[in-house]
Amino acid sequence: MSGHLPPKKGKAMEDAFIDLLYRLGYTVFDERNSTFGLDVIAEFYGKPIHPMLPYQCNLLQPFFAPRGMTAFSLKTGSFTKKDVDELIEKFQKAKKSEKSYLKRLEGMVIATNYTRAEKDIDNLLYRNVYCWDGRRLLFYSAKAKTIQELGSRGPLQEIAIDVLKNSSYIIEKETLKNAILANVVIFIDNHDRQSILGYEDVEKMLQYIYNKSLRSIVDSTQMDVQVLVKFHVLGIVDEILVKNAYRKYARDAYHPQVFFSAEPMIFRYSAAPWAILFT
Repeated sequence: MSGHLPPKKGKAMEDAFIDLLYRLGYTVFDERNSTFGLDVIAEFYGKPIHPMLPYQCNLLQPFFAPRGMTAFSLKTGSFTKKDVDELIEKFQKAKKSEKSYLKRLEGMVIATNYTRAEKDIDNLLYRNVYCWDGRRLLFYSAKAKTIQELGSRGPLQEIAIDVLKNSSYIIEKETLKNAILANVVIFIDNHDRQSILGYEDVEKMLQYIYNKSLRSIVDSTQMDVQVLVKFHVLGIVDEILVKNAYRKYARDAYHPQVFFSAEPMIFRYSAAPWAILFT
């Protein structure tokens, strides 16, 4: 059964999805396009547009998304091969439009509230269609919530972690009485079941973040830096190994005047995405 459900339910998803895109740093050019039947047309901008944040915020485009102008097809339920064929056909027709923003279309995303198997997501990518399933929508929603929460406290920057595929971190700094508080939230946007976040990955990431951001805070302020770390992992994670690696790095690695919290928070979206609501 495809995801074509009553109009009111579909509109509710479209409104919420557009809100999510704005929070992730997209700008929307068109919605519910009646001429070509495309639900949303948007392009990544790099700053959250709505709601506006009081401080500067620079974001990276989601790793699992096409570059450039993008057509989004939204399904409140599941979808079939026919739905994908229709999206591709509508996309090709829209590109031939006289409207300049439609001529610039480069990629397609089909978003569904349902969970899709990793192999199905990979197979769709062979047709140049990205699938944001229910797990990924939760993952991106958590990122949007992080952006809004930390962005209300101070300037934000999202930085790619070059030592691990499809990973980044958002860092926000606050001045306490005798130290700097650095909120570091790590996002690993990789659904590959063969890629399990483990011990060495955590060591490499923490060292990268220290070299890229934390050391320069100490150098510029000459103050101690207290670091709070959260992990959001779309795929599989060995939580015990991750925590052990974190503790060892916090205790033994060389990072003068930088102090990591005793325990990181870890949010997993592969096996039980709903658990993030009470973790």
